[in-house]
Amino acid sequence: MSNLIRHMVIKIQQFNGSNQQRNQALAELVEQILRTRKVCRPRPGHPLSGIYLEIYQTVQQQLNHKLEEAIDSRYLQITSDQEWASWRDSVFKKVLDEGRLQQLALEAQRHQLNTPERFYALTELLNAIKLSGKLYHRGKFSPEVYDDAVNLTLYYVYQNLNHYNREKGKFIAWVNYRLNKMLQKAQQDLTDPFIQAQSGKIVRIKYQLIALIKNTKLDHVIVWITLTIKGLITNKTDAGNVTKILIVLFLLCQLIAKDRTTGDSLVFEMAKATLPLPANLSELTGESLTIETVAQPETELTLYDQVRHYFKEDPENLLQKHIKNHPEATLQVIGLAYLDGKKWQEISDSLGIKISSLNNFFQRNLRKLAPEIKRYIEEELD
Repeated sequence: MSNLIRHMVIKIQQFNGSNQQRNQALAELVEQILRTRKVCRPRPGHPLSGIYLEIYQTVQQQLNHKLEEAIDSRYLQITSDQEWASWRDSVFKKVLDEGRLQQLALEAQRHQLNTPERFYALTELLNAIKLSGKLYHRGKFSPEVYDDAVNLTLYYVYQNLNHYNREKGKFIAWVNYRLNKMLQKAQQDLTDPFIQAQSGKIVRIKYQLIALIKNTKLDHVIVWITLTIKGLITNKTDAGNVTKILIVLFLLCQLIAKDRTTGDSLVFEMAKATLPLPANLSELTGESLTIETVAQPETELTLYDQVRHYFKEDPENLLQKHIKNHPEATLQVIGLAYLDGKKWQEISDSLGIKISSLNNFFQRNLRKLAPEIKRYIEEELD
């Protein structure tokens, strides 16, 4: 990029034409500098509009003004790509104030979950947050701890943006509140030998998963599906499971390529899920210590414990719906049995109801209630 920009700068500096032509050349230089911008990038096949266009045009105007003042400097002829990018980002940082971040958040909230529009708006929002300089500064925390906390915070925003209520405060204050909690927890974890040992395993598993994901190609998926269709894979259960795994790995590979922050956070959560909580610290540290002999801070309930507590207590009285003509077969009863590890056949035998009826009733109602359960658990955590 620098060679092209250098030629454009020299051309403008040597310009003998009219002011209109010089202004046009300046505008083209600004466009070139903005080509590699991190935010306000249009969706494929869609022009910029709304808040994205407003931010882009404001940055465009300010860059144009700055260049107009500095264009005759010989220094611009030797400016590197990194310096041009830093200059461009500094203008974005100034433009991305609290008000515009708020508008970006509300724009993302406006779109339905799991739609291309929502994904685009969230990606723009997260990139804008990182570029804005409005996040709490690192302070006493190490770069590694701070970066992890920021990534976890951005992932939380990605997953829970609809929980933000503009009536209760500014968007960036909501984000920084979450980041502050993440940093406090990270500081506590640094002094906990059990958590530190766990973290080491999680990080190793994460890197192993990322290596596996990045090596998964579409060709691998197609070859496996072709072999399955031709009947060359005789075990249908294994064939189906492997197909699903390959597809998931390929989709994760695509996600990491498009949105590294979200992809990394998701793989980190996957790595955590693979690590069961052992009874002994020695399994993690090699030391002959049990958890009972080590002073441990109060630990948070696992997600399983939180969900089971919700089903047991039914705090919002949403789990009393039952299968028709079977008042004893409530969503609460079926859910607790399922969470306690009972197989569908066991639940079917105890209630005298077909497995298909049980499964359909449970899955259908669980899909409807999942957002409410998620909201309740997160509010309890807050």
